[in-house]
Amino acid sequence: MSVVLRRTAAVAVLIAGAAPGFWVVFGAPHDRVGGMRLLKSALGLSSLGMISAGAWLLFPGSPDDDEDDTSTPPMTGPLDAL
Repeated sequence: MSVVLRRTAAVAVLIAGAAPGFWVVFGAPHDRVGGMRLLKSALGLSSLGMISAGAWLLFPGSPDDDEDDTSTPPMTGPLDAL
């Protein structure tokens, strides 16, 4: 997946995950009981999952996840070990 497409998808997933999260925290009535409380908890947990997935898309964990050009050697600074 290209970097631009991956980051665009990450922003879309982050926004789609943050919107119901904000609604659960700030907009929904807090006096729900029974099954609606479980539904609200499930919506909050799925919102956290979507935010985590968006962060994973934006900042991949390994270089294999990105298709950047790796033909150039990595940059080294003055504090790097020789």
